[in-house]
Amino acid sequence: MDEPTAEQEPSLPSKRRWPLLIAGLALLVIVIVAAIIWRRPTKSTGLAGREVPSVESVSRQTAGREVPTVESISGNDVAVPTGKANLTLAPEMVARIKLQFAEVKAQLVANQLRTTGTVQANAYKETRVTPLVGGRVTAVHAQLGDHVKKGQTLATIFSTDLAQEQMEYLKVEANLNLHVTQAERYRKLAEIGAISVQEKQEIEAQLQEHHAEHASHRQRLKLLGLTDAQIDDLKNASNVRAEVTVPSPSSGVITARSVNVGQVVSMPDSLFSVTDLSTVWVMGNIYEKDFGVMRMGAKVLISTPSYPGRQFSGTISYLDPRVDPNTRTAQARIEVANPNQALKIGMFVDVALNTTGTQEALVIPKAALQTVGSDQVVFVHLGGGQFQVRKLQLAEEVGDAVRVVSGVSAGEQVVTEGSFFLRAEMGRRVN
Repeated sequence: MDEPTAEQEPSLPSKRRWPLLIAGLALLVIVIVAAIIWRRPTKSTGLAGREVPSVESVSRQTAGREVPTVESISGNDVAVPTGKANLTLAPEMVARIKLQFAEVKAQLVANQLRTTGTVQANAYKETRVTPLVGGRVTAVHAQLGDHVKKGQTLATIFSTDLAQEQMEYLKVEANLNLHVTQAERYRKLAEIGAISVQEKQEIEAQLQEHHAEHASHRQRLKLLGLTDAQIDDLKNASNVRAEVTVPSPSSGVITARSVNVGQVVSMPDSLFSVTDLSTVWVMGNIYEKDFGVMRMGAKVLISTPSYPGRQFSGTISYLDPRVDPNTRTAQARIEVANPNQALKIGMFVDVALNTTGTQEALVIPKAALQTVGSDQVVFVHLGGGQFQVRKLQLAEEVGDAVRVVSGVSAGEQVVTEGSFFLRAEMGRRVN
C-alpha cells in the first residue's frame, strides 16, 4: 500500500484543537456555576439561630414518654423533676422491685397549733461566778461541761489584797485589845474617884469605836472568802493567808469558762457560768393569728428529730407583749423539764399546742416519706409504671402516720416499700 503524502495528511495540532477548546469551555461553565452557588445565601443548618423546641414538642418525639422538667429542691441533693409523670418504669421492672402502695386517707385528728422554737438555758438558774478578791489565778479546778455542787472549789487565787486586809485586821484587833485593857483600868480609877466621870465616858466611847472598826474588818474578811473559823485562827502575821478559793454558788453544769492559770483577775471579772439544766426554756415564735390561742399556763408538747418518737412536756410561762415588726411574731417562753439533759442549748425543736375540738386531715404512712435535701417528698402512683414526685408540707405525727398539710389529695396512692429505689432511679436519670 502506498504511503500518503504530506499534502494529503492534516497536521496533529489541527486534529486536537477542537476537543481541547470544548473541554476548556465546559470547565469555565462549571467554575461560573460553582461561584454563583457559593455566593448565594443559604439557610443555616447548624444550632446557632435554631429555635429551641418546647418541652411539649420534645415529649411528642419521645415514644409517648413525657420528658420532665426539673425543679431543684433545697439542698441540691437530687434535682426533683415535676410534671405529669416524673418517672416511668417498664412493667417488668415494677414487678421486679415489688413496690407497695398506701392510700392517702382523711381522718379526724386533734386540732394543733404548731410552730418552731429554740432551746435556751433557764436564765433564772444561770449564775455568773466572779472572784471575791482580785489577784493571780494559781489553779483552775473545773472544766466546761463539768457537773459541780454548791460550794465546790472552782479556782484558787493568790491575792495581795487579801493578805493586806488580814494585816489590817490584826492591827485593828491589837488596838481593840489595848483599848479594852485601858477602859478596864479607867473604870477602876473612876470607882475610887481618881478620874472624872467625863474622862471615863470618853474612854468608853473610844472603846465602842474600836469595837465597830474591828467588826467591820472581820466582816470584810468574810466577804473575801474567809470563814469564821479561819478568822478566829488569825492570831499573828504567820497565820496570814494569801490564797483564796472561788466556790461554786450553786449546783449545775459549767456552761462557760473564761479563766486560765496565771491570769490576773479583778472582782468584776466573770470566771465561770454555772447553769442548772434540769429545766430549760424553749423560745417559740407565735404568729399574730394565733395570739388568741396561746395563753399563760397552757401545756405544749416539744419534739425534735434528734429523738424520734419522743416528746417533752412544757408549760407556757411568759408571752412577750412585743411583736417583731419584721416577722410579725411574738415569743412565747416555754419551761420544759429536761431529764438527763437531753435538750441541748441552741437546739431547734417543734412546738405543738392542742386546741379544742378535732378536724379532718390527710394522713400518710411515715414509710412513704423520702428526704431530698431539706424537703420531704413522696412518690404518687399515677397508674401503670408512671410516678410523680410531690413535695409535702407536714404537720404532727399520728402514730405510724403523719398529717399532711399540702402536697397530696385523698384517695391518691403513694409508694411505701420501694420508694428509695424510685428516688435513686430518678436521680440517675436526671443526672
